[in-house]
Amino acid sequence: MEMWKDPSLGILNKYLTINITALLMFFGVISVLLFSATGFSQNFDTPNSKQDLKKLHITADSLVASQNNQHIIFSGHVIALYELTTIMSDKLQVYYSDHVDKEQLNNASVKKIIASGNVQIELEGKTAKCDQAVYLTSTNSLTLTGEETRLQSENSYITGNKIIIYQNTGQIIVDGSDDKRVNAVFQPEEKNSITNLK
Repeated sequence: MEMWKDPSLGILNKYLTINITALLMFFGVISVLLFSATGFSQNFDTPNSKQDLKKLHITADSLVASQNNQHIIFSGHVIALYELTTIMSDKLQVYYSDHVDKEQLNNASVKKIIASGNVQIELEGKTAKCDQAVYLTSTNSLTLTGEETRLQSENSYITGNKIIIYQNTGQIIVDGSDDKRVNAVFQPEEKNSITNLK
């Protein structure tokens, strides 16, 4: 049987198309959340149709897709690039619902996306570092956890054991741990000024 005529490849292709669309939406949401969390705003619309999608490039040591479990896992030195956003982690998992309309791919088909192990998210000079990042579509929230969880923009940063960012309300909740308190440093940007020395 010729490889491109194998019916299982057609199922995998359909499955990956749905989940790649979900990942593109995740990147859009991550971009918005990082900018709002660090006090910056950006005009960024998450893609909601095939025409809106830009190139997504994911590299990993392995990929496991389970249509029966509605789950896809990228493992080992995962690097995901989308527009100006880079996510690096040891593992990236996508959980989705099985009732997906092929004509109307949208955020509702994805339940949860988890990046775990040495997670680093970079976007235009802003960085988030944590042990695990969990995006839930039900609450439109991003939860960053780990002992060294940190959001940084230039010289300003927030650290804590857990940082939750709610996209709908713009609310950010930062929790410390028993032995480490929340730490926030806000440094205004220096403006270049020319002084008249006469």
